[in-house]
Amino acid sequence: FLLIGIITTTGIISSCNARKSKSETIHKPAVHDENIVSLTRQQINAINLKLGKIEKHNLSSTVKSNGRIELPPQSKANVSAMVGGVVKEIFVIEGDFIKKGQTLATLEHPDIVDIQQQYLENESNLEFLQQDFLRKKKLFKEKVSSGKEYQKASSEYNSVKSTVNGLKAKLKMLGIDIRSLKKGHISSTINIISPIDGYIRLIEVNIGSFVKPDDDMFVIVDNRNVHADLLVYEKDIHKIKSGQKVSFSFSSIPGKQPEGTIFSVGKAFEDEARAITVHATIENPESNIIPGMYVNAYIMVDTFTTDVLPEEAIATEGDKHFIFIKTEGQDGSEKNTNKTFFKKIEIIPGIRENGFVEIKLSEPLSEDTELAINTAYYLLAEMGKGDTEHEH
Repeated sequence: FLLIGIITTTGIISSCNARKSKSETIHKPAVHDENIVSLTRQQINAINLKLGKIEKHNLSSTVKSNGRIELPPQSKANVSAMVGGVVKEIFVIEGDFIKKGQTLATLEHPDIVDIQQQYLENESNLEFLQQDFLRKKKLFKEKVSSGKEYQKASSEYNSVKSTVNGLKAKLKMLGIDIRSLKKGHISSTINIISPIDGYIRLIEVNIGSFVKPDDDMFVIVDNRNVHADLLVYEKDIHKIKSGQKVSFSFSSIPGKQPEGTIFSVGKAFEDEARAITVHATIENPESNIIPGMYVNAYIMVDTFTTDVLPEEAIATEGDKHFIFIKTEGQDGSEKNTNKTFFKKIEIIPGIRENGFVEIKLSEPLSEDTELAINTAYYLLAEMGKGDTEHEH
């Protein structure tokens, strides 16, 4: 009986030890890798995460520059009147887009009527003098009239003819229809018209204002022809030439990065800046790109092939940049088929171009390595959640 009791007791103790050992194995925590994050299939589908590989792309090395938006002189106009007068009507407001030849305002003044009357009087007198000149010319050739009378008729005719031609030119510049005037339609006003297509930038008159011939009434700009004047410093001048592509960015217009082309390179330094001015077109400029704006530019001077990833594949935390490669689970296996694991890898970003970023790795990855090519910031955020849960 004592032997049976000992055996029974030993069996009970062994059984308890076995259960204790098994329990300890089940609840032993897995080793936590703070650089690994896992997502379920549902999470992957919800954020539309896509897998891909590092690609080779042609990128351009750049020269950074800055400058201002300018207009060529052909795209700016200061509009004034040919004669003095009082502003009777104004048909535009600042910001309006107007076409070449469009009426901006009307002026009235007694001098406008006077010049038309002078033209009609001289035109009428010219007809009489022309007939007299032709008659005396004929008589002179037939030796019936003296040369003195012929010369006098010729002088009077040519003098009035010159006056009529001068008045006609003035009336055309004033926009007065000569044919209508000859029919007796005298206008008391003249139209002030636009010499170019563009936007009304400034109106410097009011109804009832008296303007002199040299007074500016309107300022018109055609912003569709804006270009960039960029400063390139001495150390980079040898890299710049016409035809190179340029990418622009505006602090006042975030998210917009229009492109352009260098069309002229300056040949002299600007003051004491030891820099030259480079002129570049802007392709399809938007209406909110206006003269005087400051602009940053990246001039593409050289092309090379390098490893790239989409911008969405890179997450930034502080002054460090990361990508997320697909990897095995925390225990080195992929038994949990409902989860996909990603490992955070630090990279050094380089040139950015057309949505892609050059990347430099501290250690090369195998060619078949897959990684998240979008939603990198979501993965970084999930990793932050994981770190918080692990601390707790």
